[in-house]
Amino acid sequence: MYSTLDNFTGENKDIIEIVSSDIALRLLKNTGNNNLKVCLPLELNVGKLDSLTPYNRQFLKELYEGEKQYDFTDEFAKLKECSKNCKKIRVWTSHLDADAYCLFLLICYLFKDKEISVIFSEELDWAATSMGCIAEEEVLLLTKREHILKEYQKENHCKEWIKIVNENKELRYMINGSVISCDINEFDNDIIERVKNNKKTIKYELVADLMVNPPIPNIIYSHIIYYYLIERLEKKGIIKSTIIDNKEYLELNKQY
Repeated sequence: MYSTLDNFTGENKDIIEIVSSDIALRLLKNTGNNNLKVCLPLELNVGKLDSLTPYNRQFLKELYEGEKQYDFTDEFAKLKECSKNCKKIRVWTSHLDADAYCLFLLICYLFKDKEISVIFSEELDWAATSMGCIAEEEVLLLTKREHILKEYQKENHCKEWIKIVNENKELRYMINGSVISCDINEFDNDIIERVKNNKKTIKYELVADLMVNPPIPNIIYSHIIYYYLIERLEKKGIIKSTIIDNKEYLELNKQY
């Protein structure tokens, strides 16, 4: 999601903490972490990647309303400058969250000459799917499970990133700790079937159902992405919507 906070915050520039969301940034701030914290909400799990350094994420304008800017070129330039004298870059991510994990791979690609460490949220005992799921008191527990990457690991992660960019699909999700790239219509049939089975369904209830019971177990997508996928089907004329008592209902068009 577009960052509404200062993307850079913290005094200690020896360690740079990288997060992919406002929620994660607030979490680290609230726990008293004084390292330089950098929020890079690129949402790399959706939209085509036109280069190995996809800083300009204009695709996100299709997901969000308003006149916000989604070009993070300046943020990455500032990060590169800050990294020159830092001792370590630490990335907070998850093997269950394609957005955060792809950002981790991008950081490995950009800063393979630096010491990089990683913290995976799912390594909590209850396997938190993302940083947005954990409590402040659990941050210290995660910090104790920090992994310092070896050179071969950084190299392997660089190769992962190059592979993902070369595939250049429109959606990405995690299966068994690996990024799977797919076309934007991957979940169309599942969405259509749910609308069909429920006859008329309230739109936000369908989105909630997709988040709680995703088409593939443990897929993590925001409600914004599911709204986008549903509205694509509306634009195609496969699904139609009706407003009743200020609620938006969905149903299949008769020809489907």
